[in-house]
Amino acid sequence: MTMDVLSNLPHQIARLYSNLLSVPCLLCASPCTIHPVCNECIAELPVLGSHCPRCATPISANLTCGHCLNNRHYQDKTFSLFSYQTPIDRLIGDFKYRDSIYLSDFFSSLMVEQLEQSTLPKLLMPIPLHPKRLKQRGYNQSLELAKDLSNQLAIPTDKYNLIRNRDTPPQISLPYDQRKRNLRNAFTLKPCKLPDHIALIDDVLTTGHTANAAVKLLRQQGVITIELWTIARTISHD
Repeated sequence: MTMDVLSNLPHQIARLYSNLLSVPCLLCASPCTIHPVCNECIAELPVLGSHCPRCATPISANLTCGHCLNNRHYQDKTFSLFSYQTPIDRLIGDFKYRDSIYLSDFFSSLMVEQLEQSTLPKLLMPIPLHPKRLKQRGYNQSLELAKDLSNQLAIPTDKYNLIRNRDTPPQISLPYDQRKRNLRNAFTLKPCKLPDHIALIDDVLTTGHTANAAVKLLRQQGVITIELWTIARTISHD
């Protein structure tokens, strides 16, 4: 809408109006009027590139990786837009821990540009926080992302039926061999009628254990196709 207004103004007035409406880019401080990151910096963000379609691990071709051929990932497909490296790690850190909820709209807009080209699910389900963690943080970043994706893609969001019933330590704080055990019985899924195609929403995919714990419950309740959507994927294989 801002750009439409500017296009109808004389050049000098448009420049002044643009400066008044602009905010500094979070990465380079150049003026921005649409997103909190300028177009030049967006173009340099670490897009994931070729990856395994099942777990989104970066590989040289869009083929199922050896790890997925030999090990079970519960989800059918994973969509991650970026590799979790600088400066995406910083932006997600701001979004997740520093009350920068406005970044949800930025991330979701970039995700939607790619997701609109795919067969879309019938329901979005954010990975929940435990009530204690939610009270400390004040918001669930996965829910905020799901709400913006829902608005832009016209897909309903279910924030009630998947429940985190154990306040587990953050996965990133644990050695790899303890992460799967950490998520054991961490979630509960209320008995409910669910569609056959669902996307789980989270901020970052690292080991995949969190998603697997949730997907397993959805499978037990009859969901046929389950995707995992995240902003970013860590580079190291889980």
